[in-house]
Amino acid sequence: MKGHEKLTLLLCLIWTATILYGEMFSFYMPFLFSCSWPHLSSSSSSNPTMNGKGYAADYVKVAVIADPQIMDKTSLRLPSKSLALEFVQFYTDLFMRRAFFSSILPFKPEVILFLGDYFDGGPYLSDDEWQESLSRLKHMFGLNTEEIHSTVKVYHLPGNHDIGYATLQSHKPEVVRRYEKEFGSRNYRFMVGKVEFVAVDAQTVDANQEGSVASATWDFVSNVSSDRQLHPRVLLSHIPLYRRDWTDCGPHRGSPIINQRIRHNIYDKEVSYQNYITEESSNQLLNLIRPVIVLSGHDHDQCTVAHESKGGPVTEHTLGTISWQQGNLYPSFMLLSARNSPLSDTSLPEEAVLTRLCFLPMQTHIYIWYIVLFVLTILSLLLWPTSGLSFCYHRFDDMVECVRKLINMYRDETKEKNEDENCEYEMIWGADGSMHLVKKVLTRPVTRTNDIGAVERGNAVMRAPAKKSVNQLTEVCLSMETNADSEVDPKKLPPRASKSKAKVVIKRFVRTFRMLILIAAANVPLYMMLLFKDWIDK
Repeated sequence: MKGHEKLTLLLCLIWTATILYGEMFSFYMPFLFSCSWPHLSSSSSSNPTMNGKGYAADYVKVAVIADPQIMDKTSLRLPSKSLALEFVQFYTDLFMRRAFFSSILPFKPEVILFLGDYFDGGPYLSDDEWQESLSRLKHMFGLNTEEIHSTVKVYHLPGNHDIGYATLQSHKPEVVRRYEKEFGSRNYRFMVGKVEFVAVDAQTVDANQEGSVASATWDFVSNVSSDRQLHPRVLLSHIPLYRRDWTDCGPHRGSPIINQRIRHNIYDKEVSYQNYITEESSNQLLNLIRPVIVLSGHDHDQCTVAHESKGGPVTEHTLGTISWQQGNLYPSFMLLSARNSPLSDTSLPEEAVLTRLCFLPMQTHIYIWYIVLFVLTILSLLLWPTSGLSFCYHRFDDMVECVRKLINMYRDETKEKNEDENCEYEMIWGADGSMHLVKKVLTRPVTRTNDIGAVERGNAVMRAPAKKSVNQLTEVCLSMETNADSEVDPKKLPPRASKSKAKVVIKRFVRTFRMLILIAAANVPLYMMLLFKDWIDK
């Protein structure tokens, strides 16, 4: 197998492994390695009994999802049904579908809880556009499958991107009716095990309390407060409760902290936008409902804060978005364990609800790696030597041989110099008038004061090794060049005179294109198979 064929095979295997991880195995990581139900690692007091399946029998498993906010014509201001919008919608929906079926469902939750913002421009979509977005939502999260309907209970909470704030609800009541027809009431409560969940339409709590929009929400809160509390409660609010500016959100926060911003309509003074519920309304909700924990969304990033209430400190978990297109590089979901048996007298109320934040694959980083790998593939194929790495190996061997000869030559030269320095030559004249040099060993070595050769009367000092070393060095270097040239196959590397640079460039581009075709032929079908495997209904 030739060198460039080996390179093509190696790159093909790298691309195959990359696609398998990026499009499939990365979504199994939360279930296999990075996440688990919180009651599995809780203390023995919170985990007294275990059933045969390996999890505590006294907890109900709840998966919490926030802000899918599926993209539509209002998201990027692209024309409806345009190719660019369809492309973005497909890959955004595909990520959330993979996250749900490969990362969340393997945990086998018994309850799925959505914290609102299912759509991006929900209040501004026509009925047909809204129904189309609803179909996409059900397809992404399997809400139209028998598996979900028969084995999992699903609860919904409205968000500002679904029904708008108070001012929009007042002017477009049909938006609210459309939502309630599909998802049910905006304010309600339900039991999960021995824990009571209270869902509140947070978009209306800061509205004008004399209007019907806000009064319905506060009447519901008053009814909950007047009832005797028999179980620990969890408050569900799409909009987070009030927090001071620059409040620390904990280690899981990935983006800068967003401070309170609230805007009112200039005509009816109703709320048109807010980041958090006001401080007064937040305190009322905490004191009237008396929850042990608060779950919220809206912020698109993770945040954990503690609130003070009359009943003591209350922890609020703001979940990040499950979508990779909503400004969060680290999409997430939450696993919540709700106690299914009454608390003992020695148990704390917080032990009734255990939570764990789980992170999904960083889709943006996966696509960046695809781009980097593609660039590296192009450069590798273009710059790979025509004769492979054998040419480089021969050059390296010649260099090693040259260094070895130089070292041996230096040793021989040193030896000859030492022999010449420790002897002298005496001139003797023969009877026929000829001169002879007789070598005599000195009893004391001659000390040289300089390196300039000299001939003194009666003595002669030789300096021939210097000239010899120069000749040997030239011979070694020429030998190295000759050997390197002789290793090159003349069939593979024709003489430069017969081959122009343009032909070399064209040949490399043709070779690169041919290798790319081979790599694509092996990996594009795999990529497409993984796309459609996850997209079709299961």
